[in-house]
Amino acid sequence: MNHNYEYFLTIAEVGNLTKAAQILYTTQPALSQYLKRLEKSLGVELFDRSTSPLKLTFTGERYYRHVLQLQKMDKELLKEFHDIKNDICGRLRLGIALWRGACLLPEVYPEFHEKYPGIEIELFEGRSNQLEAALLHDNIDLAVMNLPHNLNYGKLTCEKIIEEPILLAAPTTHPAIQELLQNCKYHNFYPIAPIDILTQLPLIITKPGQNLTYEIEYFLSRNQLEPQILMDTGNLTTAINLVARNVACAFVPAEGAKVCSHPGLVTFFMVDDPDFHWPLAAVYKKDTYLPKIAQLFISSLHKALDNKQ
Repeated sequence: MNHNYEYFLTIAEVGNLTKAAQILYTTQPALSQYLKRLEKSLGVELFDRSTSPLKLTFTGERYYRHVLQLQKMDKELLKEFHDIKNDICGRLRLGIALWRGACLLPEVYPEFHEKYPGIEIELFEGRSNQLEAALLHDNIDLAVMNLPHNLNYGKLTCEKIIEEPILLAAPTTHPAIQELLQNCKYHNFYPIAPIDILTQLPLIITKPGQNLTYEIEYFLSRNQLEPQILMDTGNLTTAINLVARNVACAFVPAEGAKVCSHPGLVTFFMVDDPDFHWPLAAVYKKDTYLPKIAQLFISSLHKALDNKQ
């Protein structure tokens, strides 16, 4: 028989046959007959009819989870069939941090759009915890983010793009920085700063709870450093602009350094610690078919960032 899963799910979620019938544009008697036929075909009772609203029995709960899984499998299969049947087109729901979008999309999107003009990108911008929630609730297909230490790896898959160094943005005109620049080594075109430079300048740090803050605090603790914290901010642009005014220094992911570079006013250093970096990854839901358009965008990320690194 046709089990008409939408009918069953609506009854289970509303808990009332009359309300469910209104939602489904059918009659209450027809829905009641449907439920009787379904239970007879399965050989079990799915609802406890002695309660109001209706509650699922133990077997009903098991069947409910089974139906949700079947719906998910159907959706995944349809996505795959769509990719097989159609040309490269569609809408990619992309999650990205605000500052990350400002520096990354101008590098990746123009060439991607030229190559795949039929792919529309719908941006969802927010912090990593918001991106993670959007992935888990199927509100976005893909997120590009630095990996937080507490990511839900049980439900999400990560494909690393690059290991991104965390740079120290320092005021170029500060006497300590001027002295350092006279005789310092370079790595990947960045001057290298000794860790103890933080004893000579105050530090602007990101807000508690932000993932970058966790990485910075772990770095400071590992190196037994307690610099003067001038203030905290949730905006990297604010931090870099203050560095440019000779107020303090700040830690910035390498890609974020492009948001506002302030030539001549801000110098970006790599700190003398080989472990001070942050994986940048494409993140998507585990055990889910990743649409071809998302796979193509990940390939474009690799091309743009792997070559540069």
